[in-house]
Amino acid sequence: MYRTVYAQLPQGGWTDWNIGVSLVRVGRPVLAVVYFPLFDEMFTATEGGGAFLNGVRLRVSGKTSLDGALAGTGQAQPGQGPEIADRMGASYSAMAKEALYVRISVPVTHQLAQVAAGRMDLHWQYDNVRAHASGVLLVQEAGGVVTDLDGKPWELTSTEYLAAAPGVHAAALEVLR
Repeated sequence: MYRTVYAQLPQGGWTDWNIGVSLVRVGRPVLAVVYFPLFDEMFTATEGGGAFLNGVRLRVSGKTSLDGALAGTGQAQPGQGPEIADRMGASYSAMAKEALYVRISVPVTHQLAQVAAGRMDLHWQYDNVRAHASGVLLVQEAGGVVTDLDGKPWELTSTEYLAAAPGVHAAALEVLR
């Protein structure tokens, strides 16, 4: 059993900070609770039980084309080295040529919650994926597809992932390869 408890606190007046808890059992997230205090939004999910925002069931977007998609990714953390920063920059550039809008920001869990709620269409990340277990479960339980960048099912040990609405997942995967 693996448990993550985190609080991503506001910096510079940003509003999308959150407090979250996830429970991982046998390498799979089974419970997620993510609260955004400034918006009074509580995202919850249980494996096989669906994803919810303040008690209302969530569904990922029905988009079927990247040209209208809202996409996002995190950023390379200081000290990770130039390789990850270069990879993040190249992926941003590639996606910016295909998607309507691409956001680079933190916290990543905020973007994953937005994908689960259908407010964004996809999110990808190259590092620190274990810390994103709660957001991954939200997306999966809202009907999204989460894979590694080879298209294999996401696992806690994956080094990267793409979380997306089913209608844009394959096209986004192609862009990120």
